[in-house]
Amino acid sequence: MNTARQKWIEEANGQSTRGKRRRARLYVTGLLRARLVLRGVEGNRRGVRVNGRTVITNDGTMVIGAGCIVRGIPTAVELATGPSGHLEIGRRAVINSGTSICAHGRITIGDRVLIGPYVMINDTSFHELYERHLLPDPLPVVIEDDVWIGAKASVLPGVRIGRGAVVSAHALVNRDVAPFTIVGGVPATEIAKLNPKKFVVRDDL
Repeated sequence: MNTARQKWIEEANGQSTRGKRRRARLYVTGLLRARLVLRGVEGNRRGVRVNGRTVITNDGTMVIGAGCIVRGIPTAVELATGPSGHLEIGRRAVINSGTSICAHGRITIGDRVLIGPYVMINDTSFHELYERHLLPDPLPVVIEDDVWIGAKASVLPGVRIGRGAVVSAHALVNRDVAPFTIVGGVPATEIAKLNPKKFVVRDDL
């Protein structure tokens, strides 16, 4: 049985009875909360879980894939689209506490993307330099499959992060990142290359 439930059972092995009960409660409440919080959000939401606080402002189009996990504990996750915005999150992505993602144009996040706590992903800087009451034109952001974004990193408008790349904690990504590359710093620069042949994908939802 290749399902999110099976994954939970496997991860629960070896825990105390109390730990297993707590995990079961989180699993079930996460599924139920997702149905409530993500009303009006498109996509195959099978196995999607929302734990803790999640603030949804969907004035455009928002699509969330099966098996995604949104963890708004202890700080709320914010997902927003403007009137012409399109935010698409792929299958089995994980979005952690305090993260804020806002699409006024288009933000695409691939399958199995891991987003750490307090990450910022925006496709606009929200204010023109001289006429600060105006919203600049959005620039599309693309985060490909299997990317890992560390805590408190920021992804700026117009950036594409290639498959399997790793963005270190606190990094400021203002330019494209090649696939299977580790970047870090302000602004983010290449630290190392990963070996794609060693990369393992578990996608058993």
